[in-house]
Amino acid sequence: TRLGYCIGILVFVLNIFAQEQPLLKTGDLAPTFFLRTLEGENFFLSKEIKPESPIILAFYATWCIPCRQEIPALEKMMSGPKLSNVRLYYVNVGGLMAADEGGDVVKQREETDKIKRHKERFKMTHPILMDRYALTAQKFGAESLPTIVVIGGDGKIKYSHHGYLPGDEEMLLKLILSL
Repeated sequence: TRLGYCIGILVFVLNIFAQEQPLLKTGDLAPTFFLRTLEGENFFLSKEIKPESPIILAFYATWCIPCRQEIPALEKMMSGPKLSNVRLYYVNVGGLMAADEGGDVVKQREETDKIKRHKERFKMTHPILMDRYALTAQKFGAESLPTIVVIGGDGKIKYSHHGYLPGDEEMLLKLILSL
């Protein structure tokens, strides 16, 4: 039945997060992954690693209030010419636990249309990767949102951080410019 299916997914997700995968350490090799973009295109991290071009992964969900603050700050940071070689990818992990404005869990999966509306509302100009089952988030230890991970051109983790406070993007900018 549908209820049994939903309970099965919930148990699966709780089991994933119960394993408490730690946030990767600086210097660790970034785990490889494959996801589809919001538009349905294939994304392979291994094909995107380039020596001259760091990657920022911003794990988020549409219901995440701090994410709604971080996204405009990241967009503004990325709009400058200093970061023309840096690539930002949003990783949507709201696929299994959506919430309403009051924070109550209301359904099991964020609909693609909702994510597209969120993209338009927040003027997100960078690709959105769909981590429907939060497996990529688990690999990167992103147990809370938002989480930022910077991957250098050598494929190694250069920075990782949970949460968002205004001004975090300034520290991120300094770090990226130093790579």
